[in-house]
Amino acid sequence: MAIEIKPDQEIWVMTTEGSEITGYNRRYLEQLAKKNSMLPENERPIKVRMRSHRHELWLPDLLRYIDEIGWGPHQNKK
Repeated sequence: MAIEIKPDQEIWVMTTEGSEITGYNRRYLEQLAKKNSMLPENERPIKVRMRSHRHELWLPDLLRYIDEIGWGPHQNKK
């Protein structure tokens, strides 16, 4: 990922913002957030919190998760 984040910055993104930054589908990120929110807080690979009945994801964790998993948006084959 080309985005660099300072460690002292607090960056929470809604799933829509996360999808714009990462290129992942918004619904995929919503499912990922819901799945992570069901885990105990100390076992979550991505920090998640609820605000205004929506999930927010901790951007540094989301970017690290994407780099480690390596699954991403695939280009449409022509």
